[in-house]
Amino acid sequence: MKALLLALALLAPWAAWCALLSLYNVPYPFVNDKDQTVHLSDWRGKPLILTMEHSTCRFSCSISISKLKTIQALADREKIQIDFMIISIDPRNDTPETWRQFRESREVERSNWHLLTGNEATTNQVANMLGIKYWYMDEHVLHDFKILRLNANGEIEKMITDYDDEPGSLLQ
Repeated sequence: MKALLLALALLAPWAAWCALLSLYNVPYPFVNDKDQTVHLSDWRGKPLILTMEHSTCRFSCSISISKLKTIQALADREKIQIDFMIISIDPRNDTPETWRQFRESREVERSNWHLLTGNEATTNQVANMLGIKYWYMDEHVLHDFKILRLNANGEIEKMITDYDDEPGSLLQ
């Protein structure tokens, strides 16, 4: 019995730390492309494919969208229900209107795609949690390439970080 209590006492801080790592525990609001306030906890209980980019990105975001569309097509073929989320890394410029234009121009108009913008502090916190690096160069926002799969608890299950990574691996 003492060993069990000791094990539980040792695991309790680890469990608390893991809970902090859940993206669904970020308490701050975001605004979506429909100009509605949402919280990441709204997706609690659902797996999610996620990346961070901005609505005016021309290079890595184009590759990200292509990979995300491939994942969507594979999910459709396998009859896997999953949501897709893009969180802005440029909250200074990404508005509901710019996201609506992005949605239309990139042809990601399905209801399971969510385009969100938070404030700068929230953006930085989420990027740090996900290990996504971004920086400003003059007027431009640059960022690394990363697409993640979160489990129903909002924890990172899998990710791709290279342009040559197989996007379907996020569904396996």
